[in-house]
Parts: sequence; structure tokens; C-alpha cells
Amino acid sequence: MELFVFAAVFFVIFFSVYTLLKRRQAKYSGLEMRQLMPQAKPSELSVKSERKEGFKGILAFLSPLAQKVAAKKPREGLVRDLVTAGKPLTIVEFYALVLLCTIIGLVAGVIFMNVTSGKNPNLAIPLFGAFFGFAMPRMWLNQKKKKRQQSIAKELPSVIDLLNLCVGSGIDFMLAVNRVIKDYKPCPLTDELTQLWQENNMGTPRKDALRNLSWRVNLPEMSSFVSTLIQADKMGTPISDALEIQAEQIRIKRFQRGEEQALQAPIKLLIPLIFFILPVVAIIVAAPILIQFLQGGINF
Repeated sequence: MELFVFAAVFFVIFFSVYTLLKRRQAKYSGLEMRQLMPQAKPSELSVKSERKEGFKGILAFLSPLAQKVAAKKPREGLVRDLVTAGKPLTIVEFYALVLLCTIIGLVAGVIFMNVTSGKNPNLAIPLFGAFFGFAMPRMWLNQKKKKRQQSIAKELPSVIDLLNLCVGSGIDFMLAVNRVIKDYKPCPLTDELTQLWQENNMGTPRKDALRNLSWRVNLPEMSSFVSTLIQADKMGTPISDALEIQAEQIRIKRFQRGEEQALQAPIKLLIPLIFFILPVVAIIVAAPILIQFLQGGINF
């Protein structure tokens, strides 16, 4: 129960700070932004206004301090995770979010300690609050990354089939990519293919652009797909055959993953079954017998 109360205090303080800072930074947007920078270009105005509006505007207050932390701490893995998640934040903004959540968690922990501990304060509560705030942005990023990877893995076989149809009709592979980008529904995979197409048009070799695609997505299915394309291009084998085999292999892996998740379902149902369903069934079955026993015994 205390954990739920602490979480409620944390989110109340978090959204209070969000509202306060949002009102404070409202003067830096819209018409007043144009008045402060009359000589700026329209594109620059839109970029700076976007940076000052919304939740990212709140993170801008902590960006100078977060930039110092980002400059000292190794961040290769974090940069890749942010790219894989679709670049929801920059590296500095992410560190600013970590700092903001840590401060809010510490403040929420202190308030909760003063309310519940009384004369014997428990210093572990503020430390737990700071740790919870510190870990929350990373959990959010991992969840966003996982969701985007699942979306890409789901759409990948269909996109490979479309690429196979285009290549089989005699179109070059990169032109086939452009065709899929135009005709397929908007999704994270088409966003990544758009970046692949842009890199290739800017002069990046197709092999390097494909490797960049594999690095950004950070998914075994995409790594296998890219390796197959690079190997087929290197050996001179038809790309259409490689695409057909790769699409079938990805579908088999997705089917196996679904079977694995289905087999895990009974184990995951054990906890709600034991703690929620069985007690209710026991009460329904045993309650009439217990009431009859308390009222005068049970007659057989």
C-alpha cells in the first residue's frame, strides 16, 4: 500500500512541475518568439519554437547541466537505443529527463517520509524515490524501443515480399525500396527504408547504407536480412531468390515466437489464478457452509 501512495505522490509532483514550467516557458513561443528574433529565418523560427514548446521545452531548463553529464559519461549504447526507439529524445534531453525524474523522485520520497515516518524518519524512502526516478526514463526508453522493434518485425515479411515482386519484375533494388516507401502504409519500417533511400541518394554505398539500417533497427531479423542482401550482392546471385528465402525464414521465426509466447501463458496465469480466482471460488463455496455452521451446526 505504501508503494502505491509513494507512486501517487511522485506523479502528482511530476505533473505539477510539468504544468508550472509549461506556463513559465509559454512566453517563448508564438508571436513573442518572432518579436524576439525578427531577423531570423522562418525555418530557424520553427525549429526554435518547437524546441521551446511542449515537454521538450521543460527539458531545456536542465539541458546545460545534462550536457555536462552527457559529455563525461560513455553513451554509445544509449545513443543506439535512442535511435532504435525512433529518436524520441536527443542524448542531452534524455539525461535532462533522468535528472528531472531523479529530483522529483527525491522530493516525493522526502514528502512521503515526513508524512509516514513521524519522529523516526526512514532515509531509505528518499533514496528509493531517487532511484525510482533515475530508473524510470530508462524503463520508458526500453519499452518504446521494444514496441518499435516488434512493429518492424511484424511488417518485415510483407515488405520483403513486396521488394521481391518489384525486383522480380526487373526493377533495381533501391528503386524497389522507393516504390515500397510510396505504396506501403506508414510505419516504423517505412521510416527506416526512407532513411536508407536518402543515404543512398546522398552518395553512401548501398552496402554501407544497409549496414546502417541494421545498426539502427538492432533486430536479429533485420541483421539477417541485411547480411543476406550483402552476401547476394557480393556473390552475384539473384536478389529475388534471397528475398524469397529470407521472407519465409522470418515468417517461420515469427510463428515460433508466437508458439513460445503461447506456451508461457499458463505460467503467467498462475499468479492471478492463485491470488485472485481461487480465493473467490473458495469464498463462494465455503461461505454458505460456514454461515450454516455458525447458526446452529450442520445436519447431515
